[in-house]
Amino acid sequence: MNNVQGAFFSYKDFRQSLHQPPASARVWKAAELAGVRQSLESSEVDIVALAHERTIEGCKLTPGMAVSMQWLKPGTVLNGHVHAWWHLFIIQSGSGALTLGEADEVGVSTGDVLLVPAWTRHGFVNTSATEPLAMLNMSNMPQMELLAGSAMA
Repeated sequence: MNNVQGAFFSYKDFRQSLHQPPASARVWKAAELAGVRQSLESSEVDIVALAHERTIEGCKLTPGMAVSMQWLKPGTVLNGHVHAWWHLFIIQSGSGALTLGEADEVGVSTGDVLLVPAWTRHGFVNTSATEPLAMLNMSNMPQMELLAGSAMA
């Protein structure tokens, strides 16, 4: 029964534990990213999470936020889906179409910035016959997963 024993901390110590050291600067080189992508060639949708360090915890690039690169192969459809976190997509290359909720499909191409609020149905289609649709994807997924875990505790 000892494995259910809780712990106690002063409120002051608890508050201090919430202060995380600032994240240090990081650089992700395109050549290294290309190498990782080659290892994922068999999938239609490649997603590579950018990590602050070589741990899964490092994928929380800044507190509560995740950043990834996402590629859809030519002709790929990523069906509409919904979740509790927001996305900010920046189209890096290629062209495609975005579906957002009940709105008409919107054409997207290099340089477009797309905000998808939480709980908004969204999906993508790569309309190119030859070029991947490459997107930088930022979200508050870690924050929402933490909150969901807290609610279940």
